[in-house]
Amino acid sequence: MPPIPAMQEAAHELIAEQCQRIAIPKRFTMPIREIWDMQERLPRRSGKRADQLLDNPRFRAGYDFLLLRESAGEQTDGLGEWWTDYQDANDSERRDMIRDLSGKEDASGAPRKRRRSSGAKRKRAGSSSASGE
Repeated sequence: MPPIPAMQEAAHELIAEQCQRIAIPKRFTMPIREIWDMQERLPRRSGKRADQLLDNPRFRAGYDFLLLRESAGEQTDGLGEWWTDYQDANDSERRDMIRDLSGKEDASGAPRKRRRSSGAKRKRAGSSSASGE
């Protein structure tokens, strides 16, 4: 099972088990799930993702949970420190931090995936519908 669905399933099972013992209102279980889901998104910082996460209303809670995980001994490869620095940085420093990340990812030897531009999709879809008429 991929990591995100596995995490969501585990969260569902854990909350369902706890709800058999104590009553947990939905107003608490929904933010808990969002914070746990954010843990899978925090390592993905390239492009605009870091800024989008930072703008998320639950970012601070997710960030605090990440620091708690690190203080409990979980290895996150300096993710908490990176996010701490990112929050304190100005815009140009943030761009440099993102650029440094992409440089490290390129150096890992993993091939980069190419994405098709949305214009190419439209052009292809337009030509197939035009020829079908």
